Amino acid sequence: MEIELGNVRKPVRKLRKSLETLPKDPPAEDVHHLRTRARRLEAVVAALMLGHKKMTRRLLKTIKPVRKAAGEVRDMDVLVGNALTLPSHRRGDSVNSVTRLLEHLGSMRMECARGLLDTVAAQRKDARRALKRFSRQLGKRFNGKNPGAMIEVTRNWPNGDAALNLIAELNRWPELNAENLHAFRLKVKELRYILQLDEDADPKFLNVLGTVKDRIGDWHDWQQLAKIAQKVLDPQDDRAALKKIEAIGKKKFNQALAAAHAMRTRYLSV
Repeated sequence: MEIELGNVRKPVRKLRKSLETLPKDPPAEDVHHLRTRARRLEAVVAALMLGHKKMTRRLLKTIKPVRKAAGEVRDMDVLVGNALTLPSHRRGDSVNSVTRLLEHLGSMRMECARGLLDTVAAQRKDARRALKRFSRQLGKRFNGKNPGAMIEVTRNWPNGDAALNLIAELNRWPELNAENLHAFRLKVKELRYILQLDEDADPKFLNVLGTVKDRIGDWHDWQQLAKIAQKVLDPQDDRAALKKIEAIGKKKFNQALAAAHAMRTRYLSV
């Protein structure tokens, strides 16, 4: 596997910028960028493992809380968007059901956003310093090569060829079900992040990985919405809205399962 040095430094630079410029009332797009950049960098660090375990652990320790806090806000943004797609009927109380659900999600979003701001404020200085050290170490490891220099990642690296390791893990994955499908998605995302560093990665495979990631993520979001709705809404008075959410969740699960099976059959069965 060959990766371009500039592609490794890019997520470092972007994450440092997100940490510095996150506004006090972070919009959905900024939160999404922060979470994605943190997750991408975690995958990059895991793939390279520059032989400096202490530095690597320190970097991941500062990034993980930010990524998790951003993920909680992002989840609320997506769930609000999903709830807005639920049908509103003039008869019965479905409109009230959806409205109450949206109000609850809005309150949760505000609480999560406050938690994100507190987490970023607490981690910003250490995270930016750790990111700067990581970027500097990259330069030392590759003898100051220019950003377009190619890096050969092989099994002899401290963490081996991370992409091949992940492919093997996904290939050995047990039968997919509702209990392990989300964990499968996390590995798919990690593999996709790593392969995106490779200039010679198969674009079709990257697209398939993206589709699987999105389908499973879509199902997981509706699953989370169902759990919240069951706590907020009344099983009798709000049964129409609850049944609709459940039906959509089942449909999304079948779509996610089909996409994952198709990907494993076509790309991972060899």
